[in-house]
Amino acid sequence: MKENKLIEMNNKVESQTRVMQQIINELSQTRNIVVSLLEIVKNLKEYKPIVKKLQDEREADTKET
Repeated sequence: MKENKLIEMNNKVESQTRVMQQIINELSQTRNIVVSLLEIVKNLKEYKPIVKKLQDEREADTKET
């Protein structure tokens, strides 16, 4: 292969590596936001009754099938 082609391929790989690292960073940030939101929701006074209702509905659905 010509040197120019190898340099071009190397540049593309480096570019893809940077893009993938950015995606990984953004995914990590998204996970942190979701975990934080879950903690906020858990502290709402309506949380436990809603969870109980969803569990009851799930049990009712399971019994029907």
